[in-house]
Amino acid sequence: MTALAAVCRYEFRMQLRKASLWASAGLLAAAVVLTQGENGPRHLPAGTPARIVMGDWALLFALLMPVGFGMVLADRLVRDRRLRVGPLLDSTPTGPGTVLAGKYLGGVAATALPGLAALLVAAGGEWVHRRDPALFVWALVAFAVVTVPGLAMVAGFALVCPLVIGAPLFRVLLVGYWFWGNLLAPRWLPSPTGTLITPIGDYAASWLVGDRALYAGLDGWIPFLRPEPGGGGTAAMSIVLICAAGIVPLLVKGVHRGYRG
Repeated sequence: MTALAAVCRYEFRMQLRKASLWASAGLLAAAVVLTQGENGPRHLPAGTPARIVMGDWALLFALLMPVGFGMVLADRLVRDRRLRVGPLLDSTPTGPGTVLAGKYLGGVAATALPGLAALLVAAGGEWVHRRDPALFVWALVAFAVVTVPGLAMVAGFALVCPLVIGAPLFRVLLVGYWFWGNLLAPRWLPSPTGTLITPIGDYAASWLVGDRALYAGLDGWIPFLRPEPGGGGTAAMSIVLICAAGIVPLLVKGVHRGYRG
């Protein structure tokens, strides 16, 4: 087993043991399910393709669940620094870059598991009255293209930013950013809502449902990041940009460490 895989596995198993991870996922998932209203996936008519049903479910869970995952990860590296284990880990043959990458990948994998569980539970609930086994296949696809990229972006910032501003302030700013940058219609205030870099995944969801999802592509700030949604090309571009945005904080931390060294 490589050093990266070992760190990733350790981080994954450690995060999965956190009661706060599962509690926040369960509470936020229940909140969006119970408050989805008449336009939610529960009210889609019989005969709706499984692709559309699970695309809507993935977007629904993406409304709030990533915020909870970001809050869970926010104290990870801060705790290492507080316990003074960071320098000890950096001095090992593994190297600081590998340790950071392993913690990031393990954290993403751990937070993704409750997200996957939520989608599979939703698929099971839909199967009861739709009897379409394709629901489970499209649940996995929706998880890969809508859920995972957003988690990858949130995890990158949740690990690194608290080292600069502290975990409590980061959590407050994360909530503020999430509603401003993902859920506030761009016509009200300048915001990245509805752009290719919106981690809620509305471009990927638009590809799944075959129509505009949420605010994807609506006129607003930074228009060059607002192409018409719906096609696989724009969905793929959005996925790549969102994942890349999550890696930026890790690269900045690595460069800063190298500069200090």
